[in-house]
Amino acid sequence: MGTPLSAAPTAQTTTAGLGRKMAAAALALSEVTDELGRVPLDAAASAAVMGLLERTHRTIAYGQLVVTRRAEAAEIHRLDPFLAQEIDELVAHPEDLANGTATIPPERLRPGMAPHRNILAYMQAHLHISSSDGRRRITGAKLLVASARPADDAGGSPVAPNYPILARAAADGSADVGNLASVAGRLESMQPRIKPRADADKVNTAIEESLVHEARNGEPKMCGKALQDWGSFLAEHGTPLSDEEIRAKRGFFFRGFRDGSDEYLLRCDPMDSEAILAFCEAWTNPRSLKSPPFSASTNPDPTASGPENAVPDVEDVSASGTPTFSPAGAPAPEWARPAGAGTDGMPLSELACGLPPEGSGLAGLTDRDPRTSPQLLLDALVAACSGALNGTDISETGGMRVKIGVLIGYRSLLGQCDEAGLTAHNRPVSAANIRRLACNGDILPAVMGENGAVLDLGREVRGFSKAQRKAIAIRDRGCIIPGCTRAASTSECHHVIPWLEGGDTSVENSALLCEYHHIQVHAGLITLKSIDGVPYVIAIDGQPRGAPQRNLYWHPELRTIGFTVPLFD
Repeated sequence: MGTPLSAAPTAQTTTAGLGRKMAAAALALSEVTDELGRVPLDAAASAAVMGLLERTHRTIAYGQLVVTRRAEAAEIHRLDPFLAQEIDELVAHPEDLANGTATIPPERLRPGMAPHRNILAYMQAHLHISSSDGRRRITGAKLLVASARPADDAGGSPVAPNYPILARAAADGSADVGNLASVAGRLESMQPRIKPRADADKVNTAIEESLVHEARNGEPKMCGKALQDWGSFLAEHGTPLSDEEIRAKRGFFFRGFRDGSDEYLLRCDPMDSEAILAFCEAWTNPRSLKSPPFSASTNPDPTASGPENAVPDVEDVSASGTPTFSPAGAPAPEWARPAGAGTDGMPLSELACGLPPEGSGLAGLTDRDPRTSPQLLLDALVAACSGALNGTDISETGGMRVKIGVLIGYRSLLGQCDEAGLTAHNRPVSAANIRRLACNGDILPAVMGENGAVLDLGREVRGFSKAQRKAIAIRDRGCIIPGCTRAASTSECHHVIPWLEGGDTSVENSALLCEYHHIQVHAGLITLKSIDGVPYVIAIDGQPRGAPQRNLYWHPELRTIGFTVPLFD
């Protein structure tokens, strides 16, 4: 008789076995770590343990890339939040997984709106890692891990990773995986200058080999030096920068706080640069009396009346304070004057609109404003931004009510049905979105006849007033969901008890929410409650229900209660 064939293991049984192995490995590693503090180690033993732990760390780091690639393909961000909470509790105490009394539960995705924006949001919420670490794993997974074999191609093979040489070094543990993932991302950004070359594959291979050599034998910063050298080579011998690469580098970047100042990096294409240069020339032209107002940082004493705060003594001035004439040229510099010549004998160029009136103070122009050209430009930018933010109306995204005219039936507005509404431009809008927008919108009830005639028009029910919005912004400072960093200027006012359910349009019944979390609240994934006039988060699907929470990102004083003087009595 032939030997009976055993049934092929199902995906669930394979996952259960993998879960037992990983749980046992995690417990064994924890046991080893505990012993390190009790076992005396000499230099040789310390070196051996250090090397083994590094090897283990690299193995785990590569495993993180592999599982990140699989998790993104499986849409982990759509995982049912209560199942995700169950899994969190399971992995926090892996003993049951290791001894086989518990198994990894089957997949259950949440229908409708995903509990998280993407895999990065899931990793931050459940693994509690930084966004930079999460992005590094996602980038490394895309570039260094082979994609899974398509389910409908049983005879196929996985697609090779983008950078196979870097991938092998990450898989065999011969180099730091985090460093390899970082340089892979930088190498990917260089592809627009490499791919057009006829020898693109050869160049990529050479770059990968040099990076792996440095990663295996030197400090991580040496990989950066290798990339810098290759970048210089491509700048001289490669394809000129493409529009794609220029757009990829374009942006306004915050570099950090250094030596008492915030530093920013601005990258733009030539067309945008022209606009900036024209703006700069308008404010830094030495032949003009116009100058931007002093900012808080460049004006050491706003109440001073010294020459740095003086206003040109001119008679022909518009209502806005700007001279209505175009001033003549500034005095000639010292190097252009004949020896012993004074300023009175130097000719002044006449402009089409005439010379400035007598006593305009043009001779003292160079002494009137002590700011350098870069300081003048920065003050001009600050003034431009302040003018936009401090206008008669507050920011539309953060304060103004939604200005979208919508016609919708009252049953849909109350949630009794989901018939779409129509905007003023006859565009259909879902009832769910209209209910969300109604938090900030004005509602004008109307009774209509069968043929659409308006039989009765009620009074408009006001939303939050500007004064209320300012008070709410002062109280909440930003989105109230814990961990969210959206400021008040980019958040929306929300009725904690919905207005449609009888909630008051009051500061006590309000909360600031960014658009993303506002949608989640309306989807029922987050529950709010107002306690003594302050909004709290009392439940988030997929997280253990604990005490009501506030967003400590915007309220750091709450962390140090009892150690510092209260901000408010």
